[in-house]
Amino acid sequence: MSQYPQQPPPYTPPPHYSRPPIQPGDGKATAALVLGIVCLAVYWINWLIPYLEVVIGGVGIFLAISAKNDGFVGGKNTAGLVCSIIGASLGLTFWTACFLCAFAPLCAMPFAW
Repeated sequence: MSQYPQQPPPYTPPPHYSRPPIQPGDGKATAALVLGIVCLAVYWINWLIPYLEVVIGGVGIFLAISAKNDGFVGGKNTAGLVCSIIGASLGLTFWTACFLCAFAPLCAMPFAW
């Protein structure tokens, strides 16, 4: 037995955890997701500004495709693309139906009986 007490092991600091590297196109994918959600939300109040959701959805689709071309891999991109497509198509369908109804002969003219 030794005459000196056993020393504790030297202090080792905990491992340093850092954030994973940001993928290329991450900002565009996030913007596409936000615009897709805004596009769906604007659809419910689309009587304020006509075709606003179509413009927002078009920009969201463009950003989602651009992020995909930059090499982004993730669900944000897909969700943004889907939300933008759904919102833009709903808005386009709604305003096209309103336009056709307003200019259709049976809808625009009163019935003369």
